[in-house]
Amino acid sequence: MLANQILLPLCLALIMLVMGTGLSLQSFLPVLHKPKAVLIGIVAQLVLLPMIVWVLILALHLPPVIAAALVLIACAPGGATSNLFSKLADGDLPLSIALTAVISLLSPLWMPWAAQTQLGWLGYDVAFKLSYAQVVLQLLLVTALPLVLGMGLRKLYPSWVQAYEHRLKQLSVGLLMLMILVLIVVNAHVLPSVFGLSALMVVLLATLALALGYGLARLVGLSQAQSRTLSFETGVQNAGMAIMIAFSFLQAPELGMVALLYGILMNIPAFIALWVFKRGSLSLKNKQQRSCS
Repeated sequence: MLANQILLPLCLALIMLVMGTGLSLQSFLPVLHKPKAVLIGIVAQLVLLPMIVWVLILALHLPPVIAAALVLIACAPGGATSNLFSKLADGDLPLSIALTAVISLLSPLWMPWAAQTQLGWLGYDVAFKLSYAQVVLQLLLVTALPLVLGMGLRKLYPSWVQAYEHRLKQLSVGLLMLMILVLIVVNAHVLPSVFGLSALMVVLLATLALALGYGLARLVGLSQAQSRTLSFETGVQNAGMAIMIAFSFLQAPELGMVALLYGILMNIPAFIALWVFKRGSLSLKNKQQRSCS
């Protein structure tokens, strides 16, 4: 109980604080300069990803626990790891950062409503233990407020943030590892029930999200760099927030452990997508060099 109610929200809040130190008001400029790409990115996360989940649920007749966990994951915002993948894949990094920030700020309002509504459609026997207003308030305190405070630290103490930026990122990674370790130890009795089909489904979901996020971006005429970014923004979710919702607000560890699996296993298709994108960049560069010579 202590791990779920105190340690988990605290770790997520500190991670969001560190994420905020990498943002400034300029991070939101793509919202004005690239409104089409930002809008498509929001649609991909808030509409396309849940649609993928429901197609999987209905087509494969997934068990209630797995179906509910996938719904919860699809309601979570994109994770900060998507920024790293976007950068490594020669994507549009400013767009990636802006999308992550915007969705993270929207998620305290969006996620409780979307999760509660879709879990109701699913008929899964779980409900928020607090009122909608209380859940929104707590999510704002754990996610949006630390993000804004981190931005404030960057604005007020830029030299300090720059000097300790690497250590702050190491701290966030360490906190994430600590959170995962504690959850595994505390909920070890749930582990046997979430392997097998759950692992397969989270990898399949991440793969489809990466592919269809990229496909949607190309379909509406976004650039190659923007399409790569939208691929990762759609497929690389903030599993930490889904985990916290499951453990702290729904008190459903079986859902939280599937979300934890997603947070770990989504990196497999993400790295494969990165490899494909890098090969595409190399091939394009070689063609350009041949045409110039």
